[in-house]
Amino acid sequence: MDDVVRSSAKLSIIDRRLWRIDCGNRELVAERYRTVSGRFRTVWLVPEENLRGVLWVEVVEETPMDPSP
Repeated sequence: MDDVVRSSAKLSIIDRRLWRIDCGNRELVAERYRTVSGRFRTVWLVPEENLRGVLWVEVVEETPMDPSP
């Protein structure tokens, strides 16, 4: 399954990362990818029951602005 996630992630752009912050320590818990078709896919790196504490969203890829007038 990891190979499938890694291979499909190469065709996507990381859009957001979700971090857990605990006593100054940060742990990456999820990454959201924007696919070539424009859809979003989230890959969770920790089990849901471990999501306790403050979560912080990092914007990795800004949405490009429309250059048309």
